[in-house]
Amino acid sequence: MSTPHEPQPGPAYGQEAAYVAHGGAAPVDATPKHAPAPGPQPVTPPDPDVQPGPPDGGYPVLPPPAYAPRNDLAVWSLVLGLLGVMGCVFFTGIPAVVVGNNARRAVAAGQANNDGMATAGIVLGWVATGLGVLVILVLAFMVLLPLLFLGLALPFLAVAP
Repeated sequence: MSTPHEPQPGPAYGQEAAYVAHGGAAPVDATPKHAPAPGPQPVTPPDPDVQPGPPDGGYPVLPPPAYAPRNDLAVWSLVLGLLGVMGCVFFTGIPAVVVGNNARRAVAAGQANNDGMATAGIVLGWVATGLGVLVILVLAFMVLLPLLFLGLALPFLAVAP
């Protein structure tokens, strides 16, 4: 017989319910009848219906985020469009439109996911191109308009001998 300070044998793993049916008392002979064979054990495939739980009772492991490719062309289109609006007008406005259209083609083909950035680059490229046209028109009028007035006024400024 065992003393009260010695550990008592408990139920075998997976057979706890059998002891509850007998009034909850564990039998004296609670050692497993079949010991596992030495050597490698066969691996059972995981059940597809059972979701794996958190490891060691911690927080559940989240799946990695889905990979979404980034479109570098859209980034370049936005940068070129911003530079065009800030003063480089034609030098970066027209390339922003071209690169932005290539970026949108990449988005449509499923190679990238940032269609909004490509659209913003295209819009800024067109705004920069429009500003460039406006600057050229203003400069042309600033040069041609005085020449026109000067040309019209020259015959009247000539002194008749």
